[in-house]
Amino acid sequence: MRFVWAFLFSFYLTFSLSAEGKWITLHDGAQIYYEEYGLGEVVFLLHGHTLDRRMWNEQVGALNGKWRVIVPDFRGYGLSSDPVEGVQFTYADDLIEMMDSLRISKAHVVGLSMGAYVAGDMLAMYPSRLISCMMVSGEICNRPGPSQPKTREERKNQQVWNIQTLNRFHGLENYKRNRVEQLMKYTGPRGEEIREPLTEMIMAWRAWQAQHYTCRVYYGRDAWKRLQEVKPNVPSLIIYGEKENEGRSRMLDYLPDAEQRTFKDCGHMVNMEQRALFNETLLKWLWNHRERRVLLPIRYKNQKPWEPYRSMY
Repeated sequence: MRFVWAFLFSFYLTFSLSAEGKWITLHDGAQIYYEEYGLGEVVFLLHGHTLDRRMWNEQVGALNGKWRVIVPDFRGYGLSSDPVEGVQFTYADDLIEMMDSLRISKAHVVGLSMGAYVAGDMLAMYPSRLISCMMVSGEICNRPGPSQPKTREERKNQQVWNIQTLNRFHGLENYKRNRVEQLMKYTGPRGEEIREPLTEMIMAWRAWQAQHYTCRVYYGRDAWKRLQEVKPNVPSLIIYGEKENEGRSRMLDYLPDAEQRTFKDCGHMVNMEQRALFNETLLKWLWNHRERRVLLPIRYKNQKPWEPYRSMY
């Protein structure tokens, strides 16, 4: 019997620690690439603008073997397909459709920057699908939502702005390098450590958004309105880096179970600059807000008879 449990545990570890890259086809034909690690309660890690799923590599390593981690590339980023001009979608709806396709009823959602915009949208628009929400270096954005589609004039102005911006930087490559410097501008003492991975991701970004007009990809002000009406009781954590402290978030006024923290000696890319502290915070947050326990039916060496079985996700 002991051999059987040892085999099953070995199989669990082998399966949970391996990455699996997959695509999901959404209702409008968009191809969303994601990587999946581990077993247990689901944690979505949502990347920032001009970046991709790789910005979460350190967190995937910390969470792997304890949670079922899903790291998608949004449309127009990483290995996912590009948007199509004139086709309305939101990143939050894309994630809900992903959850439905994967038969995931609820999940923990962690987002940084643009990913935090999306996490905030989900918190306001789909609170019943969230176990917890962590928003880093961002929250619900103050922009018009899908209820106010872009006018012809707005689309034209965006196209003109794109052309003028690329001309000002003398091409797409220089535009991307400027983006790297923007993210590096307010980093802390460990900032240079993240320059190389940031540059790699940003230079690989296809920059579709900088060359086309986009629809309302965030719920934005629609989400703000819903948040104030619903006041979702979802455990929520808002984090900013000290170098980019935005002050007290007004979302706290509409979230009964929420808190805000500031990480010292870092800027926008909190998870990459303060890896150890961020990972510790993330693990404690998820553990304290888990929805259920999955118990391994084995006892560990020196475990007392009255002690409960250990939990594993």
